[in-house]
Amino acid sequence: MKHTRILSLMALLFPLFAGAQTGILDFHPADEVLPLLEAARSRPVVWGQAPGPSALTLLHFSDLHGDSENLERIAHFREAYRPWIEDAIHVGDGVACYWDDPNPWDQVPAARGIMNVVGNHDCWKGHLVWAQTPRPYDATAEEAYSLIMRGKDASRPFIRDWGVVFTPGLCYYYKDYPDQRIRLVVLDCMHYDKAQHAWLADVLEQARQAGFTVVAAQHYPAQSGLDAIEGGFSDRDESIGPEPSPAPGRQMERMPDEAFGAVDAFMDKGGSFACWLSGHTHLDFIGRIPGHGRQLQIIADKAGFKDDYMQEARPRGTRFQDAFNLVTINPGRSLVVVQRIGCNRDQYLRSKTLFCYDYRNGTVLVNE
Repeated sequence: MKHTRILSLMALLFPLFAGAQTGILDFHPADEVLPLLEAARSRPVVWGQAPGPSALTLLHFSDLHGDSENLERIAHFREAYRPWIEDAIHVGDGVACYWDDPNPWDQVPAARGIMNVVGNHDCWKGHLVWAQTPRPYDATAEEAYSLIMRGKDASRPFIRDWGVVFTPGLCYYYKDYPDQRIRLVVLDCMHYDKAQHAWLADVLEQARQAGFTVVAAQHYPAQSGLDAIEGGFSDRDESIGPEPSPAPGRQMERMPDEAFGAVDAFMDKGGSFACWLSGHTHLDFIGRIPGHGRQLQIIADKAGFKDDYMQEARPRGTRFQDAFNLVTINPGRSLVVVQRIGCNRDQYLRSKTLFCYDYRNGTVLVNE
């Protein structure tokens, strides 16, 4: 019955795939993508009981760095697989380099519904004086909001198309998925302060009382580093160690540990937490956060193709041009499943195709 359902869904999609001209769907046809995605999203069957909540799949990508071509490819992929991908989120550094560079969302109308997160380059106003400037990422929250969340047309902000709960002028927000009983919480790591911390504690407590599993997203890795889980999804040559708090007046390129402490407190009260979605490194990493070992962080490879800040060879016009993840949160099975789309081999030819994690028990089930 399951195979019949998948084949029927593929048949419905065939005309859409056959007419695609961008190339990305040719590299990722339905018969490759859907069987794994269907398996990741399957609900447990317990005889005599109603099925549990359905799964949520997010398209997770990062560090576009002004690459409107790849943004258009991602938007096209998401639209083709929309029945199985509920949302898409880019976790920071959308502009090529500086705060006043164009936002690709203004250039790709099909991307309007894709959520965005503030990264360090989205706040960089230093213009080639980074080494001499203690606070190079000095765009205010309001300036970052105007670029990333609003866009050129102030009468129609991007963020209003995302279906999120937000405050104009602030770059953090949340979104609930009632059918899946999941809350996505998005933070602004560039302007994390006491007000945002109090907001985070409040939205976590609301989620706990509602019985929602939480997924969180922001740009930076954790201040305390990352204990990488060995495999192709964690770079072999690099590491993410702890970073001490900077001297007064200087900035730190990490998410403060206070945010992870808030999640610990949420979990101590019985809250269900699945994972963090992050970026910044231009490398894949998946691991547990030191000092907060119940929290999994998934860091996405660089999605933009315009420059050379990538570890792997990424020839244009091949499936390696793209690099993003389908992250499925399956609360009925307490699973986080990462399915790679695009570049699925690291520089040592190790596979990064599929990762499956039991977030309730902290157990890696698949890493290949």
